[in-house]
Order: sequence, then structure tokens, then C-alpha cells
Amino acid sequence: MTIFWCEDSLDGILTGIYDAWDSRLGHGNVKLKTDEQDTLELFCNYRQVKTDAVKAEKVLRTIRERLGEEAFEAVCYAAACTDSRRADAIYRVVVLGLHMKDGRRVMNCLQNPDVSLVMSLRIKAWHEAHRYMGFVRFEELENGVLYSAIEPAYAVLPLMAPHFADRFRQENWVIHDKRRGVMAVHPKGSLWVLADARELNTDYLGHPTEREQEFRELWKSFCKSIAIEERRNPRCQQGLLPLRFRGCMTEFREEG
Repeated sequence: MTIFWCEDSLDGILTGIYDAWDSRLGHGNVKLKTDEQDTLELFCNYRQVKTDAVKAEKVLRTIRERLGEEAFEAVCYAAACTDSRRADAIYRVVVLGLHMKDGRRVMNCLQNPDVSLVMSLRIKAWHEAHRYMGFVRFEELENGVLYSAIEPAYAVLPLMAPHFADRFRQENWVIHDKRRGVMAVHPKGSLWVLADARELNTDYLGHPTEREQEFRELWKSFCKSIAIEERRNPRCQQGLLPLRFRGCMTEFREEG
């Protein structure tokens, strides 16, 4: 068995799929992994996969053309999750689809454990991304940029960014995934890009505009005024708005 060790990212997994297929070792003789903390297996050869955007793009294009939009979306969402099995499962789904007469039906094969896992991970990532589309709170900085910090459980920033690029086309904005050290950057009237958060100039982050400060207080006052104390239900609130989302939300932020 040869194990291809990929970078823990969509491009890393797709590059691993490309290299595993190109190795000609046979699909039953290869496996993909991303978890560096995973225990090494006996009697296995390990190959380190160097992430290659060109290879990743080729695999993604093949998935879209041969397996269809549903499989394309499922792969992208599943890759955003943290499950250590996902890389190999995605590889098996791609292999299965490309060997079917009609590859666009591959995601209907839910009796297959790899397809079932990919679909399950897709749903988890979709829910995380969908929630953050509503929980993201932008703040206006003195340089005119709208900035938001998030800490999602999964790597859903690339899945969310198109939504905000469509909603705020004429704004300069940044969404910063603090947990993974990446950020989505959208220049006004242009396309968004994913960048390393180390390029972020943190000097600006502590300087919101005066109008921003006013709106923070207005928003907190609004949320407080519409609350009905007699119907306060913390358990229900936590079910709809888990504690892990609140650290980056204006309503729950304690001002220093």
C-alpha cells in the first residue's frame, strides 16, 4: 500500500488525487491522507504530495465536466471539513464516477460508504457556511475597509466569500479566518482572492470609525430592546446561536 500524504486543503487533496491516479499503482494499492497526527501504518510506503494549483485545477475541471455540478459541489464542501477520512473518500468517489457509464449519477450511489461519507461531510460544511453567512459582522475601519473576523469549525471561508462578493460588490472588505490564518480580500468592484493573513496590517484593526462605534451601540440597544425578559430561554438561544459563534459577533462583544 502506498499512502499519498496531502496538504490539508482542497488544492492539496486534489493534487493528491492527481498524483495517486498518475502513479499507475492501481486504485486498490493507494490511499490518501491529510492528518499529520495520524499514526503511521506498517508495511506502507509514504509519498509526500507537493500541492500544485495546476494539477488541482485539472482534477476539479474533470470532476465538473465528467461528474457534474452536484459532485463538484460535494467535493468542495467535503474537503472543507476536518474528518481525516475525507481525502481518501473523495478520491474513491472520483474513481467510481469516472468508471461509471454516466458519472453524473455517482452521488446517487449512497449505498457506497465513500459516497455516503462525502455527502455527510458536504451537509456539515454547508450548514457551517450557511450559518456564518448570517453571523458575519463587518466593522468599518478608518481606512474605509469593512473587516470581519470569524472562527469557523471548518474551512468554509472560500465557500462563503462568493456570497459576500455578490452582496457587497462596491465595497472593500476583508473576512479573516483567525483559526486558519487566511483571509478573503475583496477590492471594490473587483474579484475576491484568498490570501495569507500574515499580510494583514493589524495596525488598522483597532481603529474603527466614529460612525462604526455609534452603530455598534445602536445595534446592541436594538437587540436589547426587542428582547422579552419574561420569555428568555438560554437553552433555546444556544441551540439557534451556539456559544462558539458569539466571540466575533457585535451583540456579544465586550468593549474594552
